[in-house]
Amino acid sequence: MTRTQVFASIAAAAVFAVSGCANMTPEQQKLTGQVAGGVTGAAVGSLFGGGTGRVVATGAGAVLGTVVGGELATR
Repeated sequence: MTRTQVFASIAAAAVFAVSGCANMTPEQQKLTGQVAGGVTGAAVGSLFGGGTGRVVATGAGAVLGTVVGGELATR
């Protein structure tokens, strides 16, 4: 499986997880968005750099994705 296929699979799973938010409390929606955003951000970050740079990009993507995912889920 290529890195692009892995990213597409993870992104699809994140969208699927967030799509079930209609019957959730606002706290559950935010947590789901944070988890989905963190996973997606880490997947995107892992596509950049190499060696230590890839590790840093993956971590930065996870943190940024968590913040953005939580914000988007509450809107």
